[in-house]
Amino acid sequence: MSEPLHLVGLIESADLPILAPHRAATGWEMLAADRSRFWLRVPTADADDFSRLPLSGRWSADGAGQLVRLGKRVPDQIVPMQGWQPVAVFLPVGLPARGSVGMPPAAVAFRLEQHGQEPPTGALMCRWTDFAAWATDAFAPRLNHLRFACCDDGRVFVTGQPLPPVRGGGFYQIGRLWLPCGWCLPDHVWPELVEELLRLGTSRLALLHADGSYEELPEENFVAASRVAVRLSARDPLSIGEP
Repeated sequence: MSEPLHLVGLIESADLPILAPHRAATGWEMLAADRSRFWLRVPTADADDFSRLPLSGRWSADGAGQLVRLGKRVPDQIVPMQGWQPVAVFLPVGLPARGSVGMPPAAVAFRLEQHGQEPPTGALMCRWTDFAAWATDAFAPRLNHLRFACCDDGRVFVTGQPLPPVRGGGFYQIGRLWLPCGWCLPDHVWPELVEELLRLGTSRLALLHADGSYEELPEENFVAASRVAVRLSARDPLSIGEP
């Protein structure tokens, strides 16, 4: 075999997105091998990058297309000389397919739907001034069953039973999601899917709103309700915020 000109490997079609950083690399070319694999050839000068790729076979190739497995001396395959195309042809610029290796899942858009059922209200979003005024005069037993998280835009999210008798919007809980009363997820959208898409983990909640927006609420931002907690929170509000 004459002096090798290229390094050649077989790459699975599912692994093609890994080649994205090499779209514009000089001399990086591909050729279909079968229905699920492609031949990849690169200049010998790019041996370091070639060695880090997830390939199912590695060879050196001469100008006639003879392949010798790395570490061997005798050719064991021949690849066609024609039909090679730049890597960029196989990786056009655009949105990656959902589930591609190394790529995040595609965005999923949905809106809440109105429904006639009224699940038990488990939380209240109201003005901080209204909640603070009520909490200042409320009996301690009424406060002991509540938790709250306030925001510097003048709102507070209160959970527990019974909720304070102040004007606001009610929410009910499904898993780690809080939905406004009178609204529900579409039938084709599972709560577990939404939790996964929002990457809530085990320490964050999400407040979904009827206009399609949502807010994240770390559980650590909840405070047990008491008159002292209300006074302290008035000076140092916690965080409910858009992601």
